[in-house]
Amino acid sequence: MRRRAFVTGAGLTLAGVAAGGAGGGELFLLRRMKFEELGDAVVVSVALPELLPTRDASAMQSIESGFATTLRLEATVVRTKSLTPVARRVRIVKIQWNPWRERYVVQTTDQGRGAAIRYYGKRDAAIAHAITLERMRVARASALERGPSATYAVTIVGQRNPIDPESRVAADDGGGGQTRGGGDLSAFSRWIGVFVQSAPRAEKTFAVRSSPAFYLVTR
Repeated sequence: MRRRAFVTGAGLTLAGVAAGGAGGGELFLLRRMKFEELGDAVVVSVALPELLPTRDASAMQSIESGFATTLRLEATVVRTKSLTPVARRVRIVKIQWNPWRERYVVQTTDQGRGAAIRYYGKRDAAIAHAITLERMRVARASALERGPSATYAVTIVGQRNPIDPESRVAADDGGGGQTRGGGDLSAFSRWIGVFVQSAPRAEKTFAVRSSPAFYLVTR
C-alpha cells in the first residue's frame, strides 16, 4: 500500500480553550500529531495519556479488579479556513485484566471494522496501547483538497467509561462535511464546547486539537 507523509502548515496555532465537558474542568489543548496518507486513507497517530493516567489510583484499581475500562475516541477533521467539519470517525477501546490467563486484554474497534485484540503481561504496556491512536483512519484523502491553500486540523475528543459509548458513532466515512463551525476561532471554540457538552456523560472527558495544521502534498 502506498504511503505518503503530509507536509504540515507553518504557524497555524490556537490557544487552548475551556471545554466544560461531562466531567467538568476538562481542557481543549493543542497537540502535535503525525499524519500520513495510506492509499485513500488519511491516518493520524497521537497519544492521549490524560484519559487513563497511571497515577489515577481509582482508574488503576478499576482495571485491576477485572472490570472493563472503555475509552471512546471521536476524531473530527476540520478545514481551518472555514472551520467546517469535513469528516468524523470513532474508535472504541476496552482494556481489561483477565485473571484466569493473567494478562491484560486490549480490544480496539474502529468504525466500520471488526475488533482487534492484543494481550499484554504488563499493565502499563496495555494502557500505553489503549491510549495511543496508531494510524487511526480519520478521513478519505479523495474527500480533501490538495496543496498548501487547503489546510486541515483534527480534533479528538476522548472519554473514559462514557454512558452508552456506541450511541453517537458517526455514520460518515470521511466524505462531505455535516456541520458548519463558522468563520473564526471563537465560533470553533463554541462548536467544540457544544460538542463536548452533548457527548455522553463519562468519568473523564479530554479534547485536543492538532497543531500545526496539515495539508495533502500535491501529486
